[in-house]
Amino acid sequence: MDMCEKEHRKIDVLRRNSGIKRAIDITQLYLANKKMVMIPNLSKFRMLRYLWLNNNMITKISTLSTSCCLTELYLQNNKITSISGTLSHLSCLQVLLLHNNQLESLEESVAELRRAQQLHTLSFFLNPFTENPQYRNYVAHHLPSVLILDRREVKREEKISAFQMFSPGRNRVQHSVAFGRRAEFVPIAGNRDRSSEVQSSDSS
Repeated sequence: MDMCEKEHRKIDVLRRNSGIKRAIDITQLYLANKKMVMIPNLSKFRMLRYLWLNNNMITKISTLSTSCCLTELYLQNNKITSISGTLSHLSCLQVLLLHNNQLESLEESVAELRRAQQLHTLSFFLNPFTENPQYRNYVAHHLPSVLILDRREVKREEKISAFQMFSPGRNRVQHSVAFGRRAEFVPIAGNRDRSSEVQSSDSS
């Protein structure tokens, strides 16, 4: 019997002991501290909203494709190296804890969560990419719904700083509008607006 099958049988035992007859009726599943190296098949639990997988030895996320209703996911204190291609379908996610793993790519990790527009609580600390000095600003800019990052509130000043750091073009446009300047319109060759020529000749 492989490890995955053993974990699946443990889940069935837990379900029966709790008096729940159907897996689809389960909305919360606690699998923390089980010494798991992989996530068992959870396809039967289609209505899961809360899932604890923390404090295990999981290295990759591979079996959450049917868990579309998840609102809270706890994956902290594992050995996960990447979340790319694993969480983008979780559009209802509100709380995600991923601290103390082995995530190396900040860009990939943030990109994976952009569809989770209800995400308000996120933790990444104690992952390699958090040593990047721009890490917090990067997350604040690209995941604007996040209000609590690494157990700290994302303050308004941080969001302004993040905007200035990662949207320099938009920032210049806003300043131009604020000071009453307008960008010059440069017509495409061969398709020049005749009205501009008339205005030019009149002004001369």
